[in-house]
Amino acid sequence: MAGKLSFVSGAGCAVLFLPTVWAQAPADAQPPSPDGPKQHESSGVESDKRRKKGDPADREKFETVRKAIDALTPDQRKRFQENFLRWSSLSPEEKKALSDRDAFRRKKIAEDIDAALKEAGLELDGERREAFGRRYGEERHKIEGQLRKEMEDRRKPLLKEVIAKLKAEFSTSAEPTISAPKTPAASGSPCPLKP
Repeated sequence: MAGKLSFVSGAGCAVLFLPTVWAQAPADAQPPSPDGPKQHESSGVESDKRRKKGDPADREKFETVRKAIDALTPDQRKRFQENFLRWSSLSPEEKKALSDRDAFRRKKIAEDIDAALKEAGLELDGERREAFGRRYGEERHKIEGQLRKEMEDRRKPLLKEVIAKLKAEFSTSAEPTISAPKTPAASGSPCPLKP
């Protein structure tokens, strides 16, 4: 899929979340339009009240995302901005595919956390469950990183062997060719191969 997003650690959630929040954010929280303020079709006091007040839940989501972005390092912020621009340029189908994949990933993580809790024999609620989930995720991330490194370390010498073998095989100057016999077989058959 063109324009796949690579997520900044700790901000990946915001990359998928921000377009939704941005679309739902109150009008006064959006960047100003270069053409000036737009007039709503149903202009009047009611639309002005909606624009000024906004939905408190949307405003809270927007603030959460803004704080997360402010907490990023300059390099992370730059990567976040690039990811957001990529996200903005995706087609609706690509956005849906990414959202679906993210939802599947989140569901799988939740199932893994539930299984870990069950295996540990723990029944946690609220903040302690969230804390367990965060710690489980951190530790699992470390393990998966170690496994990736080990696999890469094991793969390198094997690939070197393959490359050396292919080099020897393909660097010979004379390529084997199959030549057809110049006379037909004695059996009278036009095919020189034996039955």
